[in-house]
This record gives sequence, structure tokens and C-alpha cells, in this order.
Amino acid sequence: MYWKLLDKVDSSLYKGIAIFMIVTHNFMHLFPQPRENEFSFSLTRTLDFIHLISNSPETSFRVTSSFLGHFGVQIFVFLSAYGLTKKYLSTKMSCWPFIGQRLFKIYPAFVLAILAWLIVDGWIKTGGEPLGPIKILYWGIDGVLLKLALLSNFIPGQALNPIGPWWFIPFIFQFYVAFPLLLSYFVQWKGYGLAILSVSSILLTALLGGKIGDVNLYFTIIGHLPEFCLGVYLAGRDKNNIKVSPFVIIFAFIMFILGNFYELFWYANHISFLVLLLALFCYLTPLIKANYIFRNTLLFLGVLSMELFLVNAFLREPFIDWAMESNSELITIVLCVISFLTSIIVALALKKSEKLLMRKLFKKV
Repeated sequence: MYWKLLDKVDSSLYKGIAIFMIVTHNFMHLFPQPRENEFSFSLTRTLDFIHLISNSPETSFRVTSSFLGHFGVQIFVFLSAYGLTKKYLSTKMSCWPFIGQRLFKIYPAFVLAILAWLIVDGWIKTGGEPLGPIKILYWGIDGVLLKLALLSNFIPGQALNPIGPWWFIPFIFQFYVAFPLLLSYFVQWKGYGLAILSVSSILLTALLGGKIGDVNLYFTIIGHLPEFCLGVYLAGRDKNNIKVSPFVIIFAFIMFILGNFYELFWYANHISFLVLLLALFCYLTPLIKANYIFRNTLLFLGVLSMELFLVNAFLREPFIDWAMESNSELITIVLCVISFLTSIIVALALKKSEKLLMRKLFKKV
């Protein structure tokens, strides 16, 4: 097997697959079983997954999306490191302008998503009251301010507040702050340095039980350094095709299986499953490119991925409530699709609004 350097089309296809995984996961994991081992380990969750797959095969899509779909985040983590490394490895980087550019890239869409959330929840949860959005803001002001300050991941109980998937926003900005150091570390020490850093991160996280006090390290870059390091390493290799030993894939598979049954191995689950996903994507990409419908659908989702990520969680209602009441796997999948399509419509409106906002701001400047 060979790893081929990614171009823009490949990256967009990967983003499209990843956001599909994440959006379906965010819908399906709200069912009582099975839950995912994303931020903490539980053998019960693994056993629930195996029990449902074995005894109720008709639930396979819902169950798999719930238990494994969150690993789409690892693809975005990897691509963030990969893309920035390709861009800045041979280009002089000024630290503060770089961070400012990243902040400017995140904030407009995020602020607009917060406004959309206030409007949607303000109508649904208050029965269409004119002041509904203001009430929602009042009830969730602490979470909103901490998210905007990019600090919520360091405050116990605030990482998933007010909208669960938004934990990723402060997290990815932490990576942007650390990226210049990570890149310089790679330039100086190459792959060996990144390997040592990755292993140290896993060992440290395991020794601390995944937490410092009440702060979960998997809401911070410390818990995900191996995925970032892999992105930097693969982007920094100057060979167009990198031979990957089959033993790497076998080892990653064994580690992932063990990580679902033993907490000690679970601390390597995010990087082990990322390796498996990248191997699978390498195999699937040529097949996807050969299929016009799949290719263009995933490219469309990839281009819209940030906006979809920001809006899908607060657009699950009332569809998720209806799905739970139906007690039907088929109806659940249909409602998931409708929720997904609704998210696409709102995401397109958000992207359009962002472009208009940027155009007006630049005109004033």
C-alpha cells in the first residue's frame, strides 16, 4: 500500500466523508444505546454495540454511526495539520499574523451560527415567542461567552455547552496557536521527534486518566497530538508515494480492537482508528472519483463542511424526538436524512451570509 500526497480534490473528498460521519453520528448517538467511547472509556458501551449489531442487524446503520461516526473528527484534525504543513513548510511564517488569519477564518461563520441557533431554538423551545432568542441567549450566556473567548474547553462542564459539537472551535484554535511550534519541531527533529511527541502524549494522557483535575484532556490538543503529528509528518515527506507496511495497518487494527475492551489501550484509539480510516480512504478514493454522483456529492459536502459542522446539532429537533417515538429503524434513517437536508439548507444560507458579511467588511476597510 502507498500513501499518495493529497491534492485539493482529495482533501475535499475526505472532508465530505468526514462530515457525513459526524452529522449522522450527532443524530444517532442521542439514542440511549449504544453511546460512543469518544471522550472517555466504558466497556459497557462496547458491549452494547456488539450486542445490538449481533442481535438486531437491522439497527446496523444507526448503531455504527453512533459508536464510530465521531471519528470523522480525527479526519478534520489530520487535514488541519496536513494542509497547514503543506502551506507553511517552505514558506516563512509570521506567528501573530498567522493566528490572526486563523481567527478571522473561524469567527464570522461561528458568530453567524450562534445567531442561527438563537433564532431556531428561540422559536422551537419558547413556542414562537418574539423574545424567544433573547431568552435562549440569557439562559446560555455563560456558554456562549466562553465559546467566543475560546476558553470553554478549560472550564469543567463547559466544553459541550451550549451546543455539543462546538467544543471543536476552541480546540482547533488551540492547535493554530501551537502549530508554529509543532512545525518548527518537525523541521528540527523530523519524524522521530513527532513519534516521540505522539507516544509521550498517549502515555501522559493514560497516566493522568485522561484528565487534569476536572478538565478532560480529549477536549484539548494534548489528547489529540498524535493525529496532528501524523498530519504534519505525512505532509512533510517529500516523496509523492510513501510505502506503508501492512504491519502498520494490522497493528492499528489490533490496537483499536484492544482499545474497545481495555482502557489502557483506549488511549491510543483515536490515532489507531485514524490510521485505519486513512487506509480505507486511500482505497476508496479512486472508486469515488470514478463515480460522478458520489464524487460530486462528497465534494459538495466537503466544501460546506465547516458550516454543516456548526449548524447540524441544533437542527436535530424535532426530528430526533420523532425518531425516538417511532421505534422504527427505517423511519429513524428517513428522519436523519431529512435532518441532514435541513442542515444543508441552513449551512448554505450561513455560507452565503458569511460571504455577504465579508464583502461588506472589506468594502468598509
